[in-house]
Amino acid sequence: MKVKKIAALALAGVMAFSTLLTGCGGESSSQTGETGKKAADASEKSSGERRKITALLRCSETSTKYIILKKLLTEFSEEKGLEAPEFELVSSDADYVTKLQLYINSNALPDIYGCANGALSKAAKDINAIVNVGEELERIGVKDNMNGAVYDFFKDAEDGNVYLFPESLNCEFFLYRKDIFEKYNLEVPETWDDFLDVCRTLKEKEEIPLIVAGKENWQLMRYLSFAPWRMTKDRFIMDYIGKKETFSENTAAKEGVNLLYTLGTEGYFQGGFLSTDYTAATDLFFGGTGCMWYSGSGQISQASDMYSKGELGFFPVPDVAGQENMETNIPIHGGFGTAFNAQTYDDTMKEFFQYMCENYSDSCYNDAKVFSPFNDEIPEGLDQMFYDLQPLFETATDAWVSWDDKLDSATLTNLVDEQQKLAQGKEKPEEFEAAADQFIINNSK
Repeated sequence: MKVKKIAALALAGVMAFSTLLTGCGGESSSQTGETGKKAADASEKSSGERRKITALLRCSETSTKYIILKKLLTEFSEEKGLEAPEFELVSSDADYVTKLQLYINSNALPDIYGCANGALSKAAKDINAIVNVGEELERIGVKDNMNGAVYDFFKDAEDGNVYLFPESLNCEFFLYRKDIFEKYNLEVPETWDDFLDVCRTLKEKEEIPLIVAGKENWQLMRYLSFAPWRMTKDRFIMDYIGKKETFSENTAAKEGVNLLYTLGTEGYFQGGFLSTDYTAATDLFFGGTGCMWYSGSGQISQASDMYSKGELGFFPVPDVAGQENMETNIPIHGGFGTAFNAQTYDDTMKEFFQYMCENYSDSCYNDAKVFSPFNDEIPEGLDQMFYDLQPLFETATDAWVSWDDKLDSATLTNLVDEQQKLAQGKEKPEEFEAAADQFIINNSK
């Protein structure tokens, strides 16, 4: 197995990616030489002389995507008498964007490449270098077996098609300490009003209600965007970007602003929350500090022991009281998408796509220990949380809407700075709303 790794590349002004997505590591190689080689490989494959399958991935050798694709591509290549698949791994979001843009601009993309749903997938579509995955799923008869919310997550904003294959099914939820809830006769909150009541009681009992990784931009933004997501899905954020809606006048947006302000100013987060990164926050909660923690399926292994002992429980994103909430209440996304190069998508690649779909669930559960994007039966022998969480999302049809990859980089940076002031009480909700409304105007000029 040949793994090429890439040195860090300087990059200014790259698009924002959700920090929930897995980071990667890499090793140096010549960009110019590699690009020329990829172009030659692409020409060779398009002429029907395929020797191997190539892949460019934003991941490390221990990441979910690599674990799954390495196994499936290796086994398929051996069956077909091909050389071992060639993987190129890139270390970080910024480095990966630089590398992928280089290949797109040179029209030298490999057979398979990681891609975000947005500007990058559009750029690949513009040069006819991305396969319509939705059509391929229909061709082999497995589209209806894919989780509806995961499929929804990758729908193209322009034409509604799906061009990216999910890495896995990732779901998010709140973990809570059952013993503390029982001690104070607290019930799992169903609405945000209930949630704040629970926080208030815990604070009065001198407990730390909620752990948050405030140093990570996306963590505070989750609380800002929960209500708009439950009430409008992506309507508010897309209308805000299109200057059709404002924080000052939109009910759902105001609910989110007030929630983050209350959680921060009432002292419901741990002390020093703005300097706490995700690793430290995780260590705090699983180490015994705090009563609730917004987590996800990526932390099942860390929660497994406490969960099996009955020490932890989980609950979905609460409803906004008095408002119409969509049925889906578990944020679901498909990770960093996988694209297939339409220019090299020959009969061999079509065979691999079918082989991949037929074996993907098995590799997800048995090799990577993650949820499969397909609605296949979960095998025996996994952590109990896999079986207990599945009913919450198996019939979900609406995906999570992350603001991180919807907003332009300038507006995202502005909102991140402003949400910290809001959570600290350095500005009132109406001041945050006025500032946020001006950001989108200023940054679109």
